[in-house]
Amino acid sequence: MSSSSAPMTPTLRYFERRAEAFDRLYTRQSPGTRLLRVGPRRSRDLAASVVARHEAPSVLDVGCGPGRVAEAVIEAGATSYTGVDFSPHMLRLARARLAGFESVQLVEADFLSLELPETSDIVLALGLFDYLDEPERAATWMRAHCAQTLVATFSRRDRVKTPIRRLHYELIHRCPIYFYVEADAEALLRAAGFGRVEFVSRGPRGFFVTASPS
Repeated sequence: MSSSSAPMTPTLRYFERRAEAFDRLYTRQSPGTRLLRVGPRRSRDLAASVVARHEAPSVLDVGCGPGRVAEAVIEAGATSYTGVDFSPHMLRLARARLAGFESVQLVEADFLSLELPETSDIVLALGLFDYLDEPERAATWMRAHCAQTLVATFSRRDRVKTPIRRLHYELIHRCPIYFYVEADAEALLRAAGFGRVEFVSRGPRGFFVTASPS
């Protein structure tokens, strides 16, 4: 399934060019990757662990990327999976990876312009808030589509990481990037209507959050 194509923004251009490199982060075993780029694999494992605690949940993955998370959550017990991404290149990788799975729907769209007829038990927003210039609107959209649990990750704002990532993303690739502290993330999600917010993992580079409507 596809929706109207998203405009070619600097953020979309960045992910179109680096889709395969991003995909390889899940499998590369070099010391540098294991040490510095653990976020995607940790996010995938967190999503799978949350799915495993629910009984046959439906999953909506916002910013689904190349399908690595989809594989993990389906194996963990998701009965249906909808992945949304604005990058055609990412979705080509995902379609190839998930071709053998049933109950998988992949949608090319800017999720904020997407109307879905039903809510999903679990909504995933892994690595997504790093790139959103309208986080309040995004969180409200996620709340409207979340029946039970939101799983989200946030990059931490700090003195060391923030300048380095701003150099890479904003100065070199013209891709805006955003950082948070726990209080910011909790206030954002509560304002969107999530009544319970839990920080399930905290680290020097970011933190993992689950939230529920009540």
